[in-house]
Amino acid sequence: MIALLSLLSFARAADPAPAAPAAESPAGTPPGPESPAAVNGPLSSWGELRLLGSLPPALTVDPDGTALGQSAVLDTRLRAGVGYARDDWKVGTEWDLFTGQAAGDAWDIPGAEDARDRDVVNVLRTDAFRVRRLAASGLAGPVAIEGGLVTSHWGLGLVANDGAHDPVFGRSDFGDRVLRLRFASRPIQDVPLTFVIAGDRVIDDDTASWSPFTGGQAAWQAVASALYGKADAPRVGAYAVYRNQTEADGERVTSVGVVDLYGDVPIALGGAKLRVAAEAAGILGTTGRSQSYTSRDGLAVSSLGATALVELTTEKLPITALVRGGYSTGDGNPDDGTSQDFAFDRDFDAGMVMFDEVQGAVDAAAYAQLTDDSHSGRAPDGADLLVGEGAVRHAAFVQPLVGVQPVAWLGVKAGVVLGWNTSPISQPFATYRNGGVPVNFLGTPTAGYALGTEVDWAVTLGDVKTKLFKVDTMPALLVQGGHYLASADMGGGTHTLVTATGRLRW
Repeated sequence: MIALLSLLSFARAADPAPAAPAAESPAGTPPGPESPAAVNGPLSSWGELRLLGSLPPALTVDPDGTALGQSAVLDTRLRAGVGYARDDWKVGTEWDLFTGQAAGDAWDIPGAEDARDRDVVNVLRTDAFRVRRLAASGLAGPVAIEGGLVTSHWGLGLVANDGAHDPVFGRSDFGDRVLRLRFASRPIQDVPLTFVIAGDRVIDDDTASWSPFTGGQAAWQAVASALYGKADAPRVGAYAVYRNQTEADGERVTSVGVVDLYGDVPIALGGAKLRVAAEAAGILGTTGRSQSYTSRDGLAVSSLGATALVELTTEKLPITALVRGGYSTGDGNPDDGTSQDFAFDRDFDAGMVMFDEVQGAVDAAAYAQLTDDSHSGRAPDGADLLVGEGAVRHAAFVQPLVGVQPVAWLGVKAGVVLGWNTSPISQPFATYRNGGVPVNFLGTPTAGYALGTEVDWAVTLGDVKTKLFKVDTMPALLVQGGHYLASADMGGGTHTLVTATGRLRW
């Protein structure tokens, strides 16, 4: 069982250079403290109010018959920020307030490990209020300096994602947060080549969470990077990250290096625009967070992930065609001394049901089984890594879609997601109970790698600039649906999620 818990991916790097626009959202991202729109004057404010109603899928999540058990749910979130700029210096803060399920039904999966807090209906609890930014930045001669609590984002959001970019479908809930001191410089005038060095103390990301009040994992990062290019022009970049993390027990240590390469090229084609972008990251190192039968003192880490997209937008016809894809290595032999599992950042979307809802719930249920006192006296080290919050990990996907926007206030898009595992499909607790022979989360033997097919659609109304009490706002209503046709190895059947989101940005 311990061997099946080698699910490490410590590629949560800080944003070592100015964030590149995400593939999922060429427009529509709310202004933040680094946005010119947000600092158009000495004092500025920005934010987003999101009310998200959903009808989760009916789903059995483990071999014992535990059901997801959620009916209609209303999620709320108020993201608000304020900034002050003077000369070449600025300060700002941003908060997520009243975050979580405000009304409806909590899920029936035991435990409180889910970071979306679907086990409670309460937006007045302490952790429903989170600071995302409290930082200052400015120029000291040719060097840009930034210090404080910030969110991190790089490239297409594969390994570092600030949770502030609109997904193609679904929702974005988190954002990597770090305490950072960063120095950036362009040494050659008129050449858009930026070099950056930075140091981070991780506050919260996919594999670590820490606060001065409750403690947690102590994760530190050293970053060096280079980025060439300007917005709306070809951009290429690379960064290297060294991460050292000590678990809350003060004993288990992870030491890994991450290398990430990123490119984004827009191409004008007469009456159309073509965009080609890609990002790839590799991780090497060691970890004591998990172990296997043959390596009780820890594991070597060797994993790889990549994503790419091709987007075509026509000028005469309001049509956009997009093809995205991704690949992350899986651990084909969890009993050896190497972990090869790679996980995308949990805010990187690939559909809205297959990974986010079904896989996220199945992982949380497996963790609940492993930590159940009636099953074992003590959960194995690294069991918490099972709870991936719906991240794409040890998996590959292809996602073609088409969008139409006949008028500024109406957008319609539809697409499919084809998914595969890159390691045998299995649920760790059920597989252990089955003598190590892989079975899925329903206890059924598995033979292939196909996860199934998902059909997604979305309709957006509004989302255009409107004056409200003399303030520029962007109200919108988004109705989305996802229909996951699960493969036989994932239990078969169709799992449907429908959401309606009321959103106001300013």
